[in-house]
Amino acid sequence: MRDADVNKLVRRLCDTEADVVYFPVRHHSPACATLLGQWIDSLKPAAVLIEGPSDYNEHLAELTLDHQLPIAIYSYFRSVADPDSAALHHGVYYPFCEYSPEWIGLHRGLACDALVRFIDLPWAESYADDRTTHRYADAELRRGRYVQALCERLQVEDFDDLWDRLVESHQTLDLHDYLQRVHSLCLNTRIWEQPISVSDRRRESFMARQIDAVRQQTEGTVLVVTGGFHSSALAARLEARPCPGIDDPPPPDAASPETDASAPPASIVERGVALTTYSYERLDNLTGYNAGMPSPGFYEHAWQQRQAGESFDHQPLLIQLVAALRERNQTLSTADLIAVETSAQAFAALRGRGHVWRCDLIDAATSSLIKDELEYDCGSPFIDAVHEVLRGNRQGQLAAGTRVPPLVQEIRRQLDAFSLQPSRRPETVELDLSDEADLRKSRLLHQLQILDVQGFRRQAGTDFLTRENLQRLWESWQLRWTPEFESSCIEASRFGTKLEDAVASCLTAQAGQQQRDAAAAAELLVQAAQAGVESLSQSLLKSLSQLIAQEPRFVQASACLRHLLFLYCFDEALGTTRLPALQGLVRETFSRSLWLLESVGRQTTNDPGLLRGMQAIQETYRRVEDILDWDNADFTAVLARVQADRHKPPQLRGGAAGMLWGLGTATDDSVLADLLYFSDPDQLGDFLSGLFSLARELVQRHPQLVQSIDQVLLQYGAEDFQTALPALRLAFTSFTPREKHHMLATLFDSLGLTSIQPLSPLQVDEQTMLEATAIEDRIFEAIEKYGLEAADD
Repeated sequence: MRDADVNKLVRRLCDTEADVVYFPVRHHSPACATLLGQWIDSLKPAAVLIEGPSDYNEHLAELTLDHQLPIAIYSYFRSVADPDSAALHHGVYYPFCEYSPEWIGLHRGLACDALVRFIDLPWAESYADDRTTHRYADAELRRGRYVQALCERLQVEDFDDLWDRLVESHQTLDLHDYLQRVHSLCLNTRIWEQPISVSDRRRESFMARQIDAVRQQTEGTVLVVTGGFHSSALAARLEARPCPGIDDPPPPDAASPETDASAPPASIVERGVALTTYSYERLDNLTGYNAGMPSPGFYEHAWQQRQAGESFDHQPLLIQLVAALRERNQTLSTADLIAVETSAQAFAALRGRGHVWRCDLIDAATSSLIKDELEYDCGSPFIDAVHEVLRGNRQGQLAAGTRVPPLVQEIRRQLDAFSLQPSRRPETVELDLSDEADLRKSRLLHQLQILDVQGFRRQAGTDFLTRENLQRLWESWQLRWTPEFESSCIEASRFGTKLEDAVASCLTAQAGQQQRDAAAAAELLVQAAQAGVESLSQSLLKSLSQLIAQEPRFVQASACLRHLLFLYCFDEALGTTRLPALQGLVRETFSRSLWLLESVGRQTTNDPGLLRGMQAIQETYRRVEDILDWDNADFTAVLARVQADRHKPPQLRGGAAGMLWGLGTATDDSVLADLLYFSDPDQLGDFLSGLFSLARELVQRHPQLVQSIDQVLLQYGAEDFQTALPALRLAFTSFTPREKHHMLATLFDSLGLTSIQPLSPLQVDEQTMLEATAIEDRIFEAIEKYGLEAADD
């Protein structure tokens, strides 16, 4: 744009006597809110059009209820890319606090009987171009090159400090100066930041049409309250003026910004918009929210003093800081307090202000209270306390009678039906999962936990993932109401209107976020079973099937098989036994695990998951051979290849030999031959670990095998025995003490040593005994080497 065009557009934007007046705002700015409220009260426009979700207009009356701010409009929808794909779930916030200009514009406009409307493009129609989760954002200003240059020119740190310097800290800034400064700042930022995003252009095109429609139907002034970045584009579109972004061609493959977006895309299957609670912690951009002013508690303090007609006074904030530090057991002495106050006044003077402001307080606390911790990138309780005070702790609450989404209504009904409504006092609920009524309660609580509804925490109980102890089926939950309970219920509505559907959609979304991890996918399946078999939706099963098909690791795939086998064969408590929906997954996972078994290499020798995986394959084949795609010949052929592959680790080959032995394919002689093949001290224990794990019953009933192991060990010298011992001890952990005693008795019987009495207990620990035996062996070797044996008489 030429300078002349820029100047003309700024003059037009600052014209408060035109039929359409553009009021630029920075979201959650007390200065903006104050001047906007004063302007509406004095001039009483015929219409107040506000940047906000236009699909909420039919519910505007809800915003006049007696809410405790901050609250937010939550817009959500579900969509599908194609009929066969899983649904996608999206939600976005439009937060309001008591000093938000949009909130003031709405309430002051209604107070003067103006037509009040939100005019922004519904978020469901702009999501494809803008994936933000907070619509009231000033990201364009934060990242702008013009803003960066201006910060350097005025010697301020960032956009927040720049805004305070130009607007917020000025107690006597009038409407004309405000409009001149903000319109100039935002227009120049827009000029420097070309090209303008497709999302902004589509939204601005939509808003311009809304303004034009109201202008033609209304007599009197139309006040347009939007983020300052959009003001110039709206005026230029309506008055055919030059402005960056209104004539730019769309990028390749992008929808035209002029496209009418009043109708939802065909891919949206469900949508909604509702109020939800919010908090200053979520509003503060220091904790992740980059859409408005930082330190909301500070700006609430500034707003309240403005409303009272008082000059800004930072002293109440210092008093709060002292209290916060004392709660953290940090002592702020009188000298420290004087140092902070003196430094804050000095910083304010250096920055040309007659009063202390936010950055002055932060810098004063940092310089006066922090010695050298921050130099080493350490946290500081003093700085944490400063930010906590400046953030504030306000938590919103919706007024009684506020409309809520259908899912929230169902959650409330079910909690009432089971007497599980959380209260402010923590309550522990113990459930017996063998009792049908308690099992239904457990399913509801698991559903809420999956949806991340706050106030319900599982403390203890039966672990269906490890399944270490299934003798008692129980759970213990803690119920406690939290301020986030209501908002988390509303936010869960993006997954669906019915609880079971929402849980299934949430689990499907989590499955879609997994990166080729079949074991994690199976854990989701267990969660779904705990939440009720209705949660095992087709979309979830399809997503899990895709993860299983992509799994490249045997241990992970076989871990998934263990979970599936449990659910399909043994899970009477959760109700998934022989569930037809699981058959396909069991079949796919078994085939995938067997295929991956052949790809295991020697480098995975020490992975304990190898034998657990082979046990899962063996158990699956024993239990559900009828639903698998493998006949006995094909199955044993795979095992035979594994057993014969010299590149496989010994325990894997031992496991394959054990499985073939159990299937009757391997003979006793072939197993004995394998044992002798792996008689090396470095391999014997690993081979036996595999053999024992997969053929423990056969091993106990085969005296010749036990004798062969004994003969191999008798041939070892002391060092070889010590080398083999750790793996041998691990191998024999497959047997119970009674089974070990039976094997020892079998060995004694085969050697004719039945009369030998049990050895007396050692008087020293095992390690000392081993070391003494090794020393003794070395002594005898030295005697033999040097011919020092005693001569026979």
